[in-house]
Formats: sequence, C-alpha cells, structure tokens
Amino acid sequence: MAVSCFCQEGSTNLVSGVITINHSLKINGRNQLKSSYERRLPLALSDPNFFSGTVVSRNDFTVGLQRKLSPMYSYAVGGMYRLSEGGNGQRLFQQISCVQQTLTRVKLAHRLRLDETFSARAPEYRFRYRVGAELPSRGFKTDPGETYIAFLSEALAKFQGGEFLPELRVATQFGYLFKNGNKGELLLDLRMENPGETSETIFLIGVGYYFSK
Repeated sequence: MAVSCFCQEGSTNLVSGVITINHSLKINGRNQLKSSYERRLPLALSDPNFFSGTVVSRNDFTVGLQRKLSPMYSYAVGGMYRLSEGGNGQRLFQQISCVQQTLTRVKLAHRLRLDETFSARAPEYRFRYRVGAELPSRGFKTDPGETYIAFLSEALAKFQGGEFLPELRVATQFGYLFKNGNKGELLLDLRMENPGETSETIFLIGVGYYFSK
C-alpha cells in the first residue's frame, strides 16, 4: 500500500493538493492485482502570473492486473473511474513495462501505455511513452537506509474529436528508502500541454510516502 500527498499549481489561481493510496496484492509468482484511489482538491492560493492551465477537484478509482512476462518485462491492463467537477468519466489502459539495471549505477525503466477515456465529451485516446532513470547515492542499487534520485520524462499524443494534442512531462524525484522497505519522496514535475504558442503549463511540487505490508 502507498500513500502520497502532492501540491499542484495552475493558471486559474489554484493550488491542488493530491492524496493517493495504492495497494498491491500478490496473486501468485507472476500476477499482481493493483488498485489505487486519488483525491485532488484545488485551493485558491497561487499567483496566476506564473502558470497557465486548469485544475479541478476530482476523485480517481483505479484497478489493474499486472503480469510478469520475464525478469525485465511486465504487462498490465485495467480501468479507472473518475468523479470530477469537470464531469465524470471512465478510462481503460493497456501497458507494457521494462526495468533494467545497466552496467553502471543507473537503473532504467520504460513504459509504453495506451489509454481510452470516455465521458460526456468525445472519447479521448492517448499514446504514452515514459522513460526514467534512477541513481542511488552509492552502490549499484538503492539499499535500505539509502537516498536516490530519479529523472522521468513522458511524451503523450492525445486524439479527441479529430484533433491532435501533444503533451510533455518532465519530473525529478528525490527519495529515501527506509530500512523497513518504505519510501519517502519529493517530486518536482513540469507538464506542458500543446507546447508552442498556445501551450498550457502546470508545475507540480509534491511529497510522497510509500509503504507495504
């Protein structure tokens, strides 16, 4: 199970606090059932001169089945239901992930995801590719009692109502792995929707805590 709390700033004079609870249930040696709940609540605290974008209050409920294909690859399918001020919706997703430890201290993670969102508006289809690199403070992997830093970059191609909208996300995570296997993280995340003259930008600053039983 994991619990995290994030803050998000947007152009409509909003700061959004986010609480996420994640649970992973091991079915057998190759399959896991993953579920999560995310609550996002905006607050009118930020300065609109620095950011552009829109943040609304919402609740996301997600469940998925992940299957390990090999020591490096895994596949997952699932769905999400969203209760939002902007309108309720459902989302389906399919993804394949790859995690590899390089010959250096860097651990690389790749994720390719397709998702389909259905709501009162036209269906939205997204193609997403994310790559991340984790670097422990010492040694070749992050051990209990050690800090680490991770860099994430994700490119999205969104299609809705015959329109194409790209998005780019760049994030940095500073984390600590506790001796009991729990993790604490500080997240810095920049999201740029439709980069260019009409781009919208959202900056997220977050802290997270992940624990398991």
